[in-house]
Amino acid sequence: MTVIMGLMVTLSSHSGMPMIVVLEQGAGLGLRRVRVRDRLGARIRRSALDLELAFGASPESSVALAVHARYLCRPEQRRVLGRTLAGIATAAETPAARRSKAPLSLHAILLARAELEAVVGRLVAPGPVDVRGVARIRNLLADGTGPLYRESGPGHLRDELVAALRAMDPLG
Repeated sequence: MTVIMGLMVTLSSHSGMPMIVVLEQGAGLGLRRVRVRDRLGARIRRSALDLELAFGASPESSVALAVHARYLCRPEQRRVLGRTLAGIATAAETPAARRSKAPLSLHAILLARAELEAVVGRLVAPGPVDVRGVARIRNLLADGTGPLYRESGPGHLRDELVAALRAMDPLG
């Protein structure tokens, strides 16, 4: 019986194709290609995978999570998230007539300005991040009922941003 003990997605030095390094019980290390269906499955389930990662699932616990984690930690994806958050912070300070139509929680965003800037800085900075924190940011942006878009308890958005920033620390 094959039991996957750990996963890591890497690029093959020969083909440039993503590969999965698999540690199997009793068989040791193995290497297999990330199949199109692996990538498609991760893409279709990305919201659910974001939630799993945000709530602490190990990216090595399944092929889908490993593939999705690799996508989330790419520098270009981190820059997109950083730009989106920076745009939201700017929109909160923009007069209503020129602001985006998105229903932002302006008061909460203005109160959490320093935390927003810290998260943006961490997302766009070079170096490793823990994917769980990146997934938390994606959930925060996607949740239209969350503290970024709806007024909630005082400091709730700030608390969420601090938690995401802590979760991005690869050293825990």
